[in-house]
Amino acid sequence: MHGMRWGTTPDGYHTQGQSLADTILIAYFPQGLAYWHDRLSGGPSWLTSDLYDIDAKVSEADLAAWQKQGIPLDQKPMLQQMLQSMLAERCHLVFHRVRGSVDGYRLELARSGARLSETHAGDTLPQGVKLTAGGILVPSPRGERTRWSFYNTTMDEFVRQVSMQAVGHPVQDHTGLIGRYNFALNWISDPDRPEREGSISGDDPDPLSHWDFNRLGLRIIRTKLPIDNLVIDHIERPSQN
Repeated sequence: MHGMRWGTTPDGYHTQGQSLADTILIAYFPQGLAYWHDRLSGGPSWLTSDLYDIDAKVSEADLAAWQKQGIPLDQKPMLQQMLQSMLAERCHLVFHRVRGSVDGYRLELARSGARLSETHAGDTLPQGVKLTAGGILVPSPRGERTRWSFYNTTMDEFVRQVSMQAVGHPVQDHTGLIGRYNFALNWISDPDRPEREGSISGDDPDPLSHWDFNRLGLRIIRTKLPIDNLVIDHIERPSQN
């Protein structure tokens, strides 16, 4: 996403160097980066090349509701509404949707059942990367076998993290697991791969095949996921403030 810095603030939305293409993706495809590959068509070249700063504030009346939104993009409906209104009013965006599909994955239980340790209240959690709903991710130290250790993590958080490694191949959770778990996902070493361990090429046709889901009693299954693509019929450079 063009190396931009962006995000919601306690009272609005702020970004620096954001293209209108990325603004549209955030506004209309909130599932996250794994779903954003080749979702737009029909737009002018400046849609991706022209960069803008956006600093938007919500009204006092909407402030409490704004602050109750979730952390992931698909739990920020007010942000989507804000950006959609801005694109319609300032850029006169007109579009239509076309049904399509994307190469993705389903995460399912193996026949043996999941081999995950359930998190208990009062468990001490390690320091690490905080996930969207309270889980913790601890990557393996440099020089050790590549491994992601998860703590207090839901399957929703897990598939979001895995989707980020899937290089444009989104992952959907079909395990039916609703608890919080501790587990480690290990990299499958392959001496014949030219990339370093833990690295996935952008043109890898099966990027999640390098992780050992089977050890966890899980199956990762390649599939086609239905999606809507957006075709731009008309858009103008944003009007002046």
